[in-house]
Amino acid sequence: MKKGYLALVGVLASFVLFGLSTARYPGGYDWAHHFVSTLFHPTALNGAENAARPIAVLAMFMFCVSMGILFKDISSKGKSRFHKKTIEIGGIGSMVYAFLVVTPMHDLLVTIGFLFFVAAMLATLHLLYVDRHPRMLYAGIVCLLLLLSSAVMYYGHVAFGLLPIAQKATYAMCIGWFFAVQFSKSIGCGPGVA
Repeated sequence: MKKGYLALVGVLASFVLFGLSTARYPGGYDWAHHFVSTLFHPTALNGAENAARPIAVLAMFMFCVSMGILFKDISSKGKSRFHKKTIEIGGIGSMVYAFLVVTPMHDLLVTIGFLFFVAAMLATLHLLYVDRHPRMLYAGIVCLLLLLSSAVMYYGHVAFGLLPIAQKATYAMCIGWFFAVQFSKSIGCGPGVA
């Protein structure tokens, strides 16, 4: 398997594991009303022992390792030390803290992981700007706006009932965008049109 596909296979496998964990969640997991972090609690919302937790923790571990590999790959597209290091440290750092959200320190670790993730995302956007990839840049800005909207909903308790859906949509969009950046052959090779 090509190195570039390792992260993609890992993320897809983690999604399968997340799906299996939702099937094992006591009382049923509601994708529209439950957060991903609901799967990490030792006790389910109905008070039963959460049988989904071990699978969800494994899924999160696989996801974070795979995304860390993705960020390492994307960082290699940077021409400057700033782009390389900011994407690598921000991206991998965000995944370390993202995995630790499975612990009781969830809220603090979400915040730290968010800051690292935004740093990696801004550096990637700047790389696309410098490298002249307007379509990828605009798509990334849309993803960043979704991410910031979800953060406002989370921290400000604005339209909080919609946050579980916004959370999953934001994850899907940002992950898809980062994979598009990774698989683009022209990024890091000079001015492009993609």
